[in-house]
Amino acid sequence: MSTTTPGARTAFAPSLFAYSPGMQNLRDKLLKAGLVTEKQAKEAERRGGKPQGTVKQKQQAVSEEERQRRETFAAREAELAEERRQEAAKKAEARQQSERAHRLRQLVEASRVREAPGEVNFHFVKRSGKVGRLAISPETAKLLESGAAAVVEDPGNPEHAVVPGEAAKRIYEVDKQAVRFWFGPEKPIGFELD
Repeated sequence: MSTTTPGARTAFAPSLFAYSPGMQNLRDKLLKAGLVTEKQAKEAERRGGKPQGTVKQKQQAVSEEERQRRETFAAREAELAEERRQEAAKKAEARQQSERAHRLRQLVEASRVREAPGEVNFHFVKRSGKVGRLAISPETAKLLESGAAAVVEDPGNPEHAVVPGEAAKRIYEVDKQAVRFWFGPEKPIGFELD
């Protein structure tokens, strides 16, 4: 038996680094520490600890997921863009309709035939399909019958108005439906000729 002095170097035999049955591997250490169960250890042993796929396969899976994510994102963006376009179109249509109503109101107010209600009842068809009635003078009734005047809707007012033929032509250019009766130069509006 050799004695070694403190601080002296000893040579290690190569057999000390070799695996001996008495040494524990990681599996045994995890089992002993209670971090894994015997079932989990057997499952890991059965899988063999092999990598789940090659780096190329993992990259392809990631790129496929990325492609699907981008397609979904692009589809959602396109849907949102379409919704924004439709909303903008609705706002533009509402603005045009408001401007048209404002212009009609100005035309009607500027050219309305102003007279007290007369003794002649003049009947015409409203936009709703119901029959409307205006109490007018006999002179205004003759103007309506000759085409020199027309019955038009008054935007913002439930009543209709009588306007001269020239004003009816301008109103007809803005909104054809606003002219409810006119024996105009192109075609009569508001009644049928037999």
